[in-house]
Parts: sequence; structure tokens; C-alpha cells
Amino acid sequence: MKLLLVDPTDRLLLIHAKDPRTSAECWYPVGGGIEPGETLQSAAAREAYEETGLTELPPGELVWRRDHVYEYDGRRVDVHEEWLLHRVAHFSPRPTALTEHEARSVLGFEWWSAAALGRTTATVFPPNLGRLLATLLNDGAYGPG
Repeated sequence: MKLLLVDPTDRLLLIHAKDPRTSAECWYPVGGGIEPGETLQSAAAREAYEETGLTELPPGELVWRRDHVYEYDGRRVDVHEEWLLHRVAHFSPRPTALTEHEARSVLGFEWWSAAALGRTTATVFPPNLGRLLATLLNDGAYGPG
């Protein structure tokens, strides 16, 4: 599951990370897996707290689904992602419970506008996130493709 944490000025919180094996840097939304017994919303609240320190996550709206394969830290990862849009107050992220792997790879956080995402030469996942976010904010949800 991926969380689109969007502040009142329509900026999206992204994690800046470095692949421990290749040192390649990238930006991606907050998120992670759903543990046994969790609902999508409870998993979202847990992940938001662990990765950013956010204690009050408003309910999210399911806006996209996608299946994706990527390589990270020398392994191939197949994921099914459900993307939730959460409107949140602007805050300064302070992780509370990063995994050992996350602690080795997370470099920081930044709030991005859709326009800035569309212009950046940095690696962002998914690569078309700026366009997707702009369309979502202007027209509503559609699948990330």
C-alpha cells in the first residue's frame, strides 16, 4: 500500500532513499505492507506513524491500484499496491519505527508539488507521479499506468 499524504497546499510527502547495494537515490511515497489482521486503513495509520511519526491519519480514499515489479538491494520485488489519498496538515516527518533496512536507506523527506515532480530530473517512483498527482488533484482518481 502507498499513501499519498497531501498537505493543504497540495504538496505530496515523499521519502528520499538510497539503494544500499547500488547507492542509486530515489523518491517514493510513504507506505508498506499490510500485516495479518490489519485493514487497509489500520495498516496505513501504522505505516504513517512508523515512517513519519504522524499520529493522527485521517481516513484515506482508495484512488489507484497497480501491480509492479522492481529491483532494490539486489533483489526482485513483486508488489500489489493500493494507493490511498490522505489530506493531512503539513508536518515535519520524524520516523518512529523504521525497519533496519529502512534505517540504512532513508535519507530524508520532502514535500513536493505536482509541478515540481513533473520537472525534476531525480528518480521518482512511479516515474509519472507528477502527472498522476496533478490529474488526481484536478480531475479525481484514475489508475497509475
